[in-house]
Amino acid sequence: MTRPSTASSIHSQPSTGKAKPTPPPSPKSPRHIANRLWMQEQQKRKYLDHLTQWSLNHESSIHFHGKLSVSTQPSGCAQDLELGKAVKCVLTDAAFTDARQVIVIKLFPPDMRRSDRYEHLDTRRDSMDPCDEVDARDGKNSGSQDSGLGEISKEHYKMVVRCGAGWISAREYFNRAYFSQLEGRQGDATARAIQDEYMLHRSQALGPPPLDKDSVTVRPLFHAFQKLPPELREMILKTAAGLDGSYNLCADDYGTLRVKKADFRPAISLSTLFRINKSMNMHLIPFLYHSTDFHFGLTGFTNFLWQSGPEKRHEIRRLTFHFGKLALLHCIRWLAPNAVFSLFEPPVATNPRALQYFWRCQIQELVKDLHLFSLTFNIKQIPKADLPMIVAIMKAAFGSINEIRFIETDANGVARPVSLEDERLAGVRRRCTWRELCMQYYEQHRIHSYFFKFELLKSQAEDVESAMDKDEKFFGPVFAPLSLQAEADKDAEGRGVVRC
Repeated sequence: MTRPSTASSIHSQPSTGKAKPTPPPSPKSPRHIANRLWMQEQQKRKYLDHLTQWSLNHESSIHFHGKLSVSTQPSGCAQDLELGKAVKCVLTDAAFTDARQVIVIKLFPPDMRRSDRYEHLDTRRDSMDPCDEVDARDGKNSGSQDSGLGEISKEHYKMVVRCGAGWISAREYFNRAYFSQLEGRQGDATARAIQDEYMLHRSQALGPPPLDKDSVTVRPLFHAFQKLPPELREMILKTAAGLDGSYNLCADDYGTLRVKKADFRPAISLSTLFRINKSMNMHLIPFLYHSTDFHFGLTGFTNFLWQSGPEKRHEIRRLTFHFGKLALLHCIRWLAPNAVFSLFEPPVATNPRALQYFWRCQIQELVKDLHLFSLTFNIKQIPKADLPMIVAIMKAAFGSINEIRFIETDANGVARPVSLEDERLAGVRRRCTWRELCMQYYEQHRIHSYFFKFELLKSQAEDVESAMDKDEKFFGPVFAPLSLQAEADKDAEGRGVVRC
């Protein structure tokens, strides 16, 4: 019989010896307690660097002053200090001796997009939520794009704070923290002392205060808007609304070209601008109406004047009209003196018929409130023979006009000034009478039925002359559509500017 080998016997017998103890980790191992603490400290330093960058450039609260500290965890319970993850911190209010509270934050870098792990959270859609930006112009949520991902601003860090079951922006949270203790801040000395003592006892339960090296300062990064000088506030709001000195209200393209629009999109609309603050509007509205050149086509002008109201109408200083080839017909219908309108009465399809006369009376009264610094005409597609009568009508319609300018838009909608030396403007400087202007209008447009009332369609030139003879006091005097002052400088004339 063959005996089993010694090796097999030894392998088959159960081991009765004690297990060798696990050797301690090497000093170079990441599991070593010293190395683990060092790595946690380095992670904290790196996270504090991100917090420092956030504190220097973020959407800050204009009220809250204090500091934000990374919470110290017990040994072996270190938290994961990474961007985009929940981190427990301590918020300290500097208005009291010791007012601390534990909060949970999430910090996002400037170039971070909304990740899947953040989208599934039950976030509260607050107006200050950085991930729920609302387009103020058309009211659409920017997160409802085809990609389903809302891009966070690349300009600075974003922070959200846990609030109940959701998250709100740090700015909103700090505002709430400030106003929740507003009574204690603004009360008398006794109330402030009681509130301070209460906050001190509550904070002592959190242990010793955080070290300054583990904290970043939280403070307003800008002054309260209402405390800024009016000129600076106006400049900020003007930039936010994208106002560049002109505002295009042309609602039609008929007979002319649109003025080229700006390439950039304003941050807020003009209507939103006027809803910011009532006291601010006392300075803002006169400034905007004085400095803005409003552009109109054939429609929208009456509605604009009516909605502006009597106070704002008096602030309008600059207007530009893009009437096109029907400019003269439009002016006679709505802005011509009563004697000229009664002579021709161009028909307008209104129901009832008298509505035309009501609209005419309305706009006549509204434009009398306007005392303009400059009135500009876009002469694109306007027959040059119509320009003298158009200018004469507009000068008579408005309360006063300091300067009259002429421009012309090209194929791209870019406007360029037209010099008074242009041959198309020769007629506006020639002396004439209302009789001559009306007869010229009649001869040029007598073949078009919509330029005259029905009675004139079968009439002759002699009939029009006899009708004007009844009001010789109006139709007879000689005048110039543009009356140049003797001291008008040549440089202004070269730019197509006439001082009236």
